[in-house]
Amino acid sequence: MEHVRIDDHGAVRVVTMRRGKANALNGAMTGALQSAIGEARGDEAVRGIVLASGCPRFFSSGFDVEEVFALGRTGMKDFFERFTALYESIALCPKPVVAAISGYAFAGGAVLAVACDFRVMAEGPWSFALNEVNLGTLLPDGIIRLVLGAVGPAHARAILLSGETIAPARAFEIGLAKELTGAEAALDRSVEIARSLAGKTPSAFAQVKGRLRECGGYAGSDPAAIEAFLDSWFSEEAIERRGALRASMNKT
Repeated sequence: MEHVRIDDHGAVRVVTMRRGKANALNGAMTGALQSAIGEARGDEAVRGIVLASGCPRFFSSGFDVEEVFALGRTGMKDFFERFTALYESIALCPKPVVAAISGYAFAGGAVLAVACDFRVMAEGPWSFALNEVNLGTLLPDGIIRLVLGAVGPAHARAILLSGETIAPARAFEIGLAKELTGAEAALDRSVEIARSLAGKTPSAFAQVKGRLRECGGYAGSDPAAIEAFLDSWFSEEAIERRGALRASMNKT
């Protein structure tokens, strides 16, 4: 499968992103990931899932700056609906899903990470950031609720309003990361956690996970929220800030 590698470790399926240097999310990669997660959800032999990266120093840099930033409103709506379907397929999965993060996780990549049940982060010079506020973009309520579920209201407020970058040690301190590991151990430890969770009674695990989601107010995508996101994405300020980001990246 292009941009994705599938490996089974017993009852745990590892879905590894492997696109370019930074796993930038474009239409093809988003579709491949959704297919991979869907197949894992539907395979009775798979009891747990790990989302990992095959790119050194990056989990995912977020949306592809060259491809996605160039989309018009119709194309962006199609892409963002597919991206929403992807992170919801992770968040709504009845099976345990663990993110093995051994590099930078920004924006859309950070969304995929918070959609997982747990995150294992490797110690290193990288960071995590939901920095959409810095680009003048409004996150849909569904993503905000995922962040609330991951770290609680106080830390979610700091993350979402400041767009701050969070080092692995800080991520562990606020509960964003379940564990910290060495750079080479994040994947193995994530598989171990997924395997332990997979040992629970599947129906009970799925029901408890569903109740946690419902109690947290997560109800899936809302077409109105997607339109609000698009309105902010195509605001004059957001277009200007994306242009500046794109220009700065082209200079490096």
